[in-house]
Amino acid sequence: MNLWNPEQNSVGQQASMEASFALANRTVETFQKMIELNLKTARSSITETGEVVFEALSGNSLQEWGALHSGAAERIAPQIQSYYRQLFAIASNSQLEFANVINEYVTGQQRKLQEAIGGAARHAPAAAETAITSLKSAIAAAGTWYETTYKATQQAILAAESNAAAVSEVVSKTTRQAAERAARATSK
Repeated sequence: MNLWNPEQNSVGQQASMEASFALANRTVETFQKMIELNLKTARSSITETGEVVFEALSGNSLQEWGALHSGAAERIAPQIQSYYRQLFAIASNSQLEFANVINEYVTGQQRKLQEAIGGAARHAPAAAETAITSLKSAIAAAGTWYETTYKATQQAILAAESNAAAVSEVVSKTTRQAAERAARATSK
């Protein structure tokens, strides 16, 4: 009996192609989101820079210039933080989506492999039972390893998001404090 018929091969190739196209679509979507973020950031930066320049040109004294300088730093720092926060969110969401596509594909392939081994086991001689049991055990161990790695990756992504949020908060607080010190120093 032939366990590897053309129909099974075709189904396997189709699953591989579907996973490849799903990953390609996710990649394009990620790049699109990054381009949109960069365009939005560039647009707001140009607007912000224009406002700062016009305010600088209207300043009359050195104290006004110093206040303008510290005010610009106060306005720009949160925008930079927001940009990197959004960029990190895009990247981590993409990693999670890629992992999900890959997980679905691997799970489907593992199931098909187990079905093929089960079919072979039903038609194998009794002497091959030990080898088939060993093969099933190895596949189960590989599946367990993959599942553990997948869960660890998801936890790492969530931990990185949490750490990025904490760092962003600390940087924001430090930036505010530095801007306040600069404003006090220029007002003296």
